[in-house]
Amino acid sequence: MKILFLGTSAGWPLPRLGCSCQICKSKDPRDIRLRPAVLINDSILIDAPPDIYHQLLKISNSSYLISNIKALILTHAHPDHVLGFYDLTHLYNRVEKEPKLITTQEVLNGLRQIHRFSIAPFKPEIIVPKETMVIDNIKIAFYPVHHNHTPCYAIKMKGEKIFLYIPDIKRLPRSERKPFKGVDLLVLDGSSLGKRGQTRIHQSIEEGIRLAQELNPKQCFFTHIGHITGTYKDLEKFVQKNGGRNFHIAYDGLELQL
Repeated sequence: MKILFLGTSAGWPLPRLGCSCQICKSKDPRDIRLRPAVLINDSILIDAPPDIYHQLLKISNSSYLISNIKALILTHAHPDHVLGFYDLTHLYNRVEKEPKLITTQEVLNGLRQIHRFSIAPFKPEIIVPKETMVIDNIKIAFYPVHHNHTPCYAIKMKGEKIFLYIPDIKRLPRSERKPFKGVDLLVLDGSSLGKRGQTRIHQSIEEGIRLAQELNPKQCFFTHIGHITGTYKDLEKFVQKNGGRNFHIAYDGLELQL
């Protein structure tokens, strides 16, 4: 399974306009972040952030073809995850078969409140939480997580190995953790480093490290990196020191192979 991080910022891109903090003035390209999205096996897209047009255009300048997209998965209907959906309805050189829009009924309802136009060429396929569907031999399941009042889901994908993607989460009760344990790659919310800058609907990286240590993945990466966290180099040192050698910070353009 190939995983390409198209975007790894939180609700706003980094650097922020007019800001001269350590992150925003960094010269490290890994500190330039757009809103969160990942591409699986060049064909399954998770989330449609406001930047998705330019994220896909960037990789399309290589050998990647937009017609590869077979499915779009939506984790939840917050603006930083769905505002780019309009652009995705205007893709050229598509294959004849309609791409699938895979999500729960609640998230589809939330998308329709924001996107009041046709969702063509996407064909909606409603998935029931905790049930499984299969695309290209990859089993896909949605698991509810606590974010805020908006229904939000972790995406679990199982091919030869297991990928668990949770870009937005506040907490995961112990009674709900069993399906999340022992995966090959866990990707977690990294909206703040600690309590400083933390909002009431996101966990911090410090909390995420403790959660991941209990879930015991083979690798753990943080995405959805917020403004009050640190540079890539500082955050990478922090998670390695406090989590272990299998803890890392994702960045735009990072490609992993499971």
